Amino acid sequence: MASPRQHGPRNPNWKGGRTVASNGYVLVKRPDHPRADCRGYVYEHILVAEQLIGRPVHKGEQVHHKNHVKTDNRPENLEVKASRAHHAVEHRKRSDLRGLDESNPSVSCACGCGQTFLRYDATNRPRYYVSGHNLRSFKP
Repeated sequence: MASPRQHGPRNPNWKGGRTVASNGYVLVKRPDHPRADCRGYVYEHILVAEQLIGRPVHKGEQVHHKNHVKTDNRPENLEVKASRAHHAVEHRKRSDLRGLDESNPSVSCACGCGQTFLRYDATNRPRYYVSGHNLRSFKP
């Protein structure tokens, strides 16, 4: 008859309740936590961020690693972002894109035709010319 499975510290493979997930983030065994997965693990950066801000991380909020190292869960390296969109701003490769809270001013066309338009298009990318300036039929 096989011996019963041993869980936690009694298991010879126990590593203190910490492991690294396939996505590179550190997991900690906390089966009592509301965000624990089916095996009882929670992302360590979430636990540290909750201690840092003194409350649970709300649904929709995301924890950002300032130095972009997924295993560096020191409190000074973590920052709670209000939403996925706010978190995405931290990871943008282009610095000329419109920020979430930035206004969209009217600007003059770079060709000097005198027409004005909104500085950023619908995808928050900067515009320099009036739409259609690349068409052969356009005459300022």
